[in-house]
Amino acid sequence: MMRKFHYRIQALRLFSLPLSLSGIIMGGLLANFFGYFSWLLFGLALITAAALHLTCNLANDVGDYQSGNDSFESIGYETMLLSGKLSVKDVKIMIGIFTTIAVISGILLIYFAFGNLFSTSSFIMIFIGALAILAAIFYTIGKKPYGYRALGDLAVFLFFGLTTVAGTFFLFTKTLPAIIFLPAVSMGFLITGVVNLNNIRDMENDKKYRKTIPILIGEKNAKLYQTLLVLVPFLLMVIYNIILHKPLTSYLFLCLLPFAIYHIVNAYKRNGLALSKSMGELILITLLFVLSVI
Repeated sequence: MMRKFHYRIQALRLFSLPLSLSGIIMGGLLANFFGYFSWLLFGLALITAAALHLTCNLANDVGDYQSGNDSFESIGYETMLLSGKLSVKDVKIMIGIFTTIAVISGILLIYFAFGNLFSTSSFIMIFIGALAILAAIFYTIGKKPYGYRALGDLAVFLFFGLTTVAGTFFLFTKTLPAIIFLPAVSMGFLITGVVNLNNIRDMENDKKYRKTIPILIGEKNAKLYQTLLVLVPFLLMVIYNIILHKPLTSYLFLCLLPFAIYHIVNAYKRNGLALSKSMGELILITLLFVLSVI
């Protein structure tokens, strides 16, 4: 029993959680700068984002396993499904559990944010939440998973970038000024960069099963795309600070620029499974970027 519990924990890939939580943290910090903050809403937002992220991780494993897209040679490690330590039924039960957690925490989040579930704002957020759940599950599951049609980058940008940052800010403040989309887009680009690295790493294997951006544009262009995804967020946050006339201390995130450039140089040098290390670097840069932009 304890061993199977350990396998379930491994299947969650908790190391990737900072990606989804970073957007919530940024949205909360932005709201706090504008004079709005609630620990209750912040906690519920973190739980909802984490549950959705873990649902997506598990659903991806099931979809890739059932399609034959995963192999030790392609990803460099054995998933719990590939190793036989967990069955598809085991993982689907976990998907059900985390989807339920996301629904419950999401409804509570909306209720406490707006005071009821029947206002226009509540309906909009419920609709967006439902879309996020469907996007998490059907990324690689189903007869025509959109993740196999080069739409994964767009979905990650929209749900892990714009939705988490702008949505969290809106839940806190009940407003959504256009300037908030500068940090929201920044977050979306950085997180999409992690997905792009994953797709560059898996190009050879993916060609047999699906289309991704790197397969469509080639590895060289995909690494140029990666450069833009990593560097443009720094420019957008500089513009954001200039518009708001923020003090020099608000430019602390620029200290991460040398590390971002180092990451890009390494990404150009690395190929195949070696890009997994670059993914870890970018996850860390993303989290530190969030904590230093406010």
